[in-house]
Amino acid sequence: MKYECIFSDIDGTLLNDQHQISFKTKAKVNELTRQGIPFILVSARMPKGMKLIQQKLALKTPMICYSGGLIVENDKVLFSEVIDAQTVSELLDFIAQQSEVCTTVYYQDCWKVKDIQDPWVKQESQITGIIPEMMKDVKEAHKILCMGESKEISILEQKLLKCFKNVNVYRSKSTYLEIMSRSVSKAKAIKMICRQYQIPLDKTVSFGDHHNDIEMLKTTQWGFVMNNAPKEMLDQIKRHTLSNNDDGIVYALENLIGE
Repeated sequence: MKYECIFSDIDGTLLNDQHQISFKTKAKVNELTRQGIPFILVSARMPKGMKLIQQKLALKTPMICYSGGLIVENDKVLFSEVIDAQTVSELLDFIAQQSEVCTTVYYQDCWKVKDIQDPWVKQESQITGIIPEMMKDVKEAHKILCMGESKEISILEQKLLKCFKNVNVYRSKSTYLEIMSRSVSKAKAIKMICRQYQIPLDKTVSFGDHHNDIEMLKTTQWGFVMNNAPKEMLDQIKRHTLSNNDDGIVYALENLIGE
């Protein structure tokens, strides 16, 4: 076997545009599990938003949550890196002054929002199946998520990048802006898991579809960008596979490894 471990983003990668895992992809993941090849979920989602998917695939592997900010295995925390309370407060104040985007805060398995009825909150809740809590005393956070129209998100992103050097700021899709600790990355989390389980990096595969996946795709031996990714990402990553609606993960594993 050419590879010994697979790391996969969830939204836009493992899931199709209906936020479902296709029968073909699920069958391939189950086949890998039977062969003893770990299939590890890597996402900006919170643990609770990943567990249902993990259960559907009958996975027992660790989960890389918050783009590497939290790694859990069987509800045991293996690693955690947060944005400190002071920086969270400064970020929330700055965003409120600069923009009218919907801003929410995540910590461990809690998702806190200012308005449960906000259309963006409702949309995210429907996608992930997570019910939010009202934002009260917010301290440290694993992630701040801003949701809004693409143009507004783009403007806010540039302002945050200019004013806050101690956090990572990136779009996970055109309407979502993710803010996490500066030291957090999917690539760093992958290296930690590979060290723990003694898996050589040159035996790893990864799949992703957006900007926060670039480091991950460059870290593994075979990093594939989904064909539904933004053009600038398709230009940066040399290995492409089919889209999330066309079982791109299955196609790459069965046809492209070793190219």
